[in-house]
Order: sequence, then C-alpha cells, then structure tokens
Amino acid sequence: MTGLRVALTYNLKRIDARRNDAEAEYDSPKTVAALARAIAARGHRVVRLEADARLPVRLARARVDLVFNIAEGRSGRSREALVPALCEMLDIPYTGSDPAALCATLDKAMGKRILRDGGVPTPDFFVCETGREPLPRGWRFPAIVKPNLEGTSKGITGASVVDDEASLRRRCRRMIRRYRQPALVERYVTGREFTVGIVGWPRPVAFPPMEVVFLRSGPRTVYEYSLKQDWEGKLEYVCPARLPRSLAAEIRRRALESFHLFGCRDVARVDFRVDERGRPWVIELNPLPGLTPGYSDLVLNAAAVGIGYDDLVGRILDGGLRRRALLRSRHRR
Repeated sequence: MTGLRVALTYNLKRIDARRNDAEAEYDSPKTVAALARAIAARGHRVVRLEADARLPVRLARARVDLVFNIAEGRSGRSREALVPALCEMLDIPYTGSDPAALCATLDKAMGKRILRDGGVPTPDFFVCETGREPLPRGWRFPAIVKPNLEGTSKGITGASVVDDEASLRRRCRRMIRRYRQPALVERYVTGREFTVGIVGWPRPVAFPPMEVVFLRSGPRTVYEYSLKQDWEGKLEYVCPARLPRSLAAEIRRRALESFHLFGCRDVARVDFRVDERGRPWVIELNPLPGLTPGYSDLVLNAAAVGIGYDDLVGRILDGGLRRRALLRSRHRR
C-alpha cells in the first residue's frame, strides 16, 4: 500500500500528573512522538493534530486519509466521543471504537448496566448524585467509591474503600465536589487484579491475562491513582498470569464478550477482579487505553506475549485501514 496521510489526534499533557490529576488521561509529548514514529515506520506521513477547539477546522483542512485517535476530550460525558463523531461528520475513517461505544464505556454506571444486561458478571453498584440517596435494599459492605466519568483511577485511593454508610456518604460527597459529577458506588471485590488487552478488527484477539501484583499488599488492595503514576517497587506485572488454564480461558472469553457487547473496534483493555472463590468479575472496559511505551498496561500486556510497541500500534492502525478500504470500495460502486 502506498503511504497515506495519517492524522494523529491527541490531548497533550502539560501538568505533572503526580501533583495534579486534571490532565492525567492526556498523553505526554514522548508518547505522541513514539506513536508518530510507529505510524511513520509503516510508510505513512503523520500529521499531528491536538484535539482542542481548533480541531474541526484544522482536520477539515488537513486532507488526511485516516485518523489515528487517542484523544480523551476536554470535559463532559461525551468527551471521548468528540473526535470520532467529528471524523464521521467529515467522512474520514479513524481507528478505535465509534462514538456510541466510547460514550457507553466512559459512563461507568452505563457501562455496568450494559454488562449486567448482557449477562457478564460485574459487581453490584449504584450512583450517587448528591450523597443523600437511600442505599439500595440489601446493600452489603465493603464498597468502593469512584468518580463516574473518569479513567486512570482518578479519585481512587485506599480511602475509597468504605465499610459503613456514614463513610460511604462522606466519600461520595467528596468525589461529587471534587470532580463535579456523580459518584459510582460499587461492591468491593476482595481478591486479585487482572487486565486483558484486546487488539484487532474484524477478528479481535484477547491477550493472556496480566496480573497486577501488589508487592505491599494488605487485606484490601486497590489499583489506585498514585500507584499508576509511580509503580516501581510497589507493583509487579505478571503475564501470563499464574492461573488455572480454565480460569485464564474464562477471563479471556469474558473480555471478548464485553468487547463485543459494546461494539468496540481495534483496541481495548478489560479490567477484572477475581474473588476469593475464583470467580472473575468485569470491573470496566476501556476502549481508549494508554499507549505509553514501557508503561501503559496494554503495552506491557502486549510486550509480555512478544508484541513490540511498533507492532502493537500497527495492529491498531490496521483496523482503521481495513475500514477505509471498505469505505472506498462502497463509494466506487
């Protein structure tokens, strides 16, 4: 294939995420550069476009053949869907999931309803908009409280796990004030933490489960925000995870089932907890997983099974290229 003009759309991180989590989900200049190099290595010309208020005009004028999208969006319940929706309006093929899938997964409560209705095991939950809502009948502690519309474990610390109603309401009010959005209250699953990367379209492949091992583990482990910023000496990533073959297969099956339920494309990461009885629970699905070399969970998961960084990026890119070819063939008819 002759090299194409590929736009790389992103939100650039300008604030130190260890001190302020406002831009924690954005990408550093190093990550953007690594992605640009990986795309260029496949013979394409890369056009870097920051996903800010100027993007609609700049993208329309860029005359690109494809968009490789990693933009998280600035704010709002639909922020992750803005670039894909713009691409669809401009009739430009792009990598990754469509606006509907991105909206459904960003809203954690919405995503869990889809998982539950689709028969995928996910912990019980409810949403607090004020912190004064009555607890669901029969609610059991412990619980974990999270912002409903954030990723990268923003707002999550060891104190997010609560054992009683008063603590739950205090934590909910704090999350609602800080992030100006509802809080998700989820039954806390005591057990082990796993993640599964998925890459490919139209036939996605789930990687073997990777376990996040807490080196300073206590009775209640939490893959909290601070650990994701500074994990060396505190976490170990084990892939393939040390699991019975049947359980590893079930986790991969549930990951793909979740991927298909949301209608995802090209790439995603599915996070699990396995309880003390060996039952896997899907916590959430992220269709815009981090792609920081040597750091992001998906990148580590891929590397552990022999897929290098450029190869990983190429596999994501291939999905968009295939859809572009399909779109062009339809236009020629």
